[in-house]
Amino acid sequence: MTAFLALLPCLVVIAAVLWFRQTGLMAAVTALGLTILLWLAGTFSPLELLSLPRAAVDGLLLCLLVGSVITTGLFYVEIAKRIGSLDAMANVIRAMNLDPPRAAIVIVTGVGVMLESLTGFGVSLLVSVPLLFSMYDRGRAIGLGLIGMSLMPWGALSVSAILGAELASIPVQELAYEFIWTSGPVAFALPFACLLFVGGVTIGTFGFAALAGTALVAGIVLTNWAIGVEVAGVGGGLAVLLLATLIAPDSGKVWRAASAVPLAFIGLLILGVVAQKLLTPVFAGIGFTAIVATDRVSITVMSSPGIALLAVGMTGLFVWRRELRRNGGQAFLPFVASRSWRALLTIAVFLVMARLLVETGGISALSNQLAEAGSLAAAAIVSLLAGVGAYVTGSAVPAAALFMPSAAAIGETFGHVPLFAALQHSAAGHTAMASLPIIAILLAALPGRTQQDEAHAMRTGLKLAAVWMAMVIGSGWIQLTIS
Repeated sequence: MTAFLALLPCLVVIAAVLWFRQTGLMAAVTALGLTILLWLAGTFSPLELLSLPRAAVDGLLLCLLVGSVITTGLFYVEIAKRIGSLDAMANVIRAMNLDPPRAAIVIVTGVGVMLESLTGFGVSLLVSVPLLFSMYDRGRAIGLGLIGMSLMPWGALSVSAILGAELASIPVQELAYEFIWTSGPVAFALPFACLLFVGGVTIGTFGFAALAGTALVAGIVLTNWAIGVEVAGVGGGLAVLLLATLIAPDSGKVWRAASAVPLAFIGLLILGVVAQKLLTPVFAGIGFTAIVATDRVSITVMSSPGIALLAVGMTGLFVWRRELRRNGGQAFLPFVASRSWRALLTIAVFLVMARLLVETGGISALSNQLAEAGSLAAAAIVSLLAGVGAYVTGSAVPAAALFMPSAAAIGETFGHVPLFAALQHSAAGHTAMASLPIIAILLAALPGRTQQDEAHAMRTGLKLAAVWMAMVIGSGWIQLTIS
């Protein structure tokens, strides 16, 4: 039973957020304090004084990887908003002139998935929710908006996948390939889920949902193979938008809307990620690898999507400098600092806590205990813990910090490290959309918010999260049974 004390800090996070209404930062600090007490008490192994300093160094190094994407991502997003890129994307959807059911599918699985994969932070809701609200009532618009946030395993240039691969000690592309199987079924189901919230469903719209689901999955798979996991979600969203353009009543009108100059800023980021992927092996060939490492963890600087985000953002500052002056100036550093410091500090505390549990043997003891339940039960437990972690923290990133080490350790017991890591990553990514921070962003984007909106959004989000969780666990069971 001692092994289950490794879950105690996570239970403290749940209680602090859901019952005592504490912020994520306060919950993280409380959980870290409890983990330190477990370390001092020698709960999992004899007290070793260097365990805490090692955990702190490792956690801060991993936070550097995450922070390089969050800060540059906010920088990029703010430029995109001020130069009109988000408004231009909304104009493309209007130019398609699709009937409401098809338009809802395209907004959710095309625009929603693409923008969230590029930018994160719920930015896609600022575009998708007003468009959906113009076609449907509040309840349906809320449900559709949440469906558009359901592919967070590929969100924000897949920073959680990069971090998760590091914590699981497996190559990023190996994890990316595996969670195509655990998250791919959810991706295919999203257009059909949209039909549950729209009226006037016909055989034609059902067929379009099947085509959209196929395009979304195919775009993800092909982009993941050709470029990398960082823009796999972008490729999936673009595939749906291309499908919609081909069936639009006036394709020429759509292409003209898509040629708007501000949209080039989104295209620049895609090209930037591709250029970075191509240049990384070139730099490695001449001996420039730029690895920052401790004895336990390491990050390759050139693999961070933050480099592409920063380079494209700086390009945007120069190319669109007149528009930026006209729409709020260029005071980006104070904005980025004010928006990111709390999230980064929270993630840093979670990462130090997780590394301390690893250092003291808590994760190893927990994985050995859970392994006794059998592979199928362990797969379900890993997925459920990941989902809970993402729900209480609002992101798959701290959820990876909390549970990815234990998921990888359990997977090693059964000889399936990539599968268990993928289960953790997928379950966290699909559940985070039901969290309070995401709900708050959705409601902020909803015109004329009412008192009933929050309760309705939370109920809808939890129902969707339960369905996605069942699909992830089912995928894991099928793979374990086949293997």
